[in-house]
Amino acid sequence: MKIKKMIPLYISVQLENMDKRTWLQLPATKEKFEGAINRIDGGGGSFSILEYNCRVPAMGRNMLMITPLSVVNYLASRLNKLTDFEVLKLCAICDSVYCFFRVGQFLDYTFQANCYTLLPGIIDEEALGWHYIKKQKRNAADTVPAKYIDRRELGRRIAESENGVFTVHGYLTSSIGWNLPLQERLVPDSLKLKGYLGEDLYGDWTGYNKGI
Repeated sequence: MKIKKMIPLYISVQLENMDKRTWLQLPATKEKFEGAINRIDGGGGSFSILEYNCRVPAMGRNMLMITPLSVVNYLASRLNKLTDFEVLKLCAICDSVYCFFRVGQFLDYTFQANCYTLLPGIIDEEALGWHYIKKQKRNAADTVPAKYIDRRELGRRIAESENGVFTVHGYLTSSIGWNLPLQERLVPDSLKLKGYLGEDLYGDWTGYNKGI
């Protein structure tokens, strides 16, 4: 059964120049970006980023405002490639104690979403224990009747051994661990945009990662 996306994922940026403003849906090509700048007579760098409108779990305006515009544009492009279930896993991560707090983490996720496993509907230790009993793996469920097994204790031990977390969306594990160092993700030339004050806000990725 196909799982619907919990929310639509999109990011748009509002550019301003004096009393003129325009919204630009991301990801945007260089041509669309230049068209938006022309609409507000912002040629020559006389424009700024006024606001972001974002529908991505746990991603706020302040997080985007300190991020190079080209990186945000690249993120928007990558988010569009996620499957429905990968979006659900992202929602689960952002509902957990390992919630992303950097744009770079969201970007990294789009490259390694398959490293996270989500069991929808498994929201506590007892449900996890019952899930593993029903799977009939090589554990106590093979030899001991289910009614004699403490499902909650079994689920607690499994979650502890897997370093898993329970969320409103289900039980979540990561095969690559949590709180990973950010990877260097170079923005493709087609997605690099000029930033506010006429500068190229892509900048140096390593320095950007260390700065937030």
